[in-house]
Amino acid sequence: MVAWKTEADTLPLHTVLIVSDQAGTVAVWETLFSGQNCIVLPEANIHDALQTARLVAPSLMLVDMQLSKSERTSLLTGLRRSSRGPILMLVSADTVQEVVEANLAGADECLVKPVNPAVLVIKAMAWLGHGQRKGKVPSLMDATFST
Repeated sequence: MVAWKTEADTLPLHTVLIVSDQAGTVAVWETLFSGQNCIVLPEANIHDALQTARLVAPSLMLVDMQLSKSERTSLLTGLRRSSRGPILMLVSADTVQEVVEANLAGADECLVKPVNPAVLVIKAMAWLGHGQRKGKVPSLMDATFST
């Protein structure tokens, strides 16, 4: 008979869905999250990402895709319906309007690219430590911004 020794800290604690059309950065994110004992599920398109989110209900979702406003809203609302885990979105432009729209559609936090990989992982692990999302940020629910 063989006895297996397992360490509790080596078991994956969280599932991270990475939705990205940036193949080069997916490998970096995957390595960093795997190093934090996370199961990483990379998806390169909206349809597969939403299907994976519905099937797995990931602990955290990271979105790094070039999307139109309607595609972004559709993806974020679909992910929000599929999981109560936090959604981190990487954005190219530092516009208040884009961040507010992403928040209202379901993103919990927007980070402006380029993002330091260590900062992203630290923020993601902090979100994972806080547990499930409770709801939208109240101060932004009724905010309007002119461009």
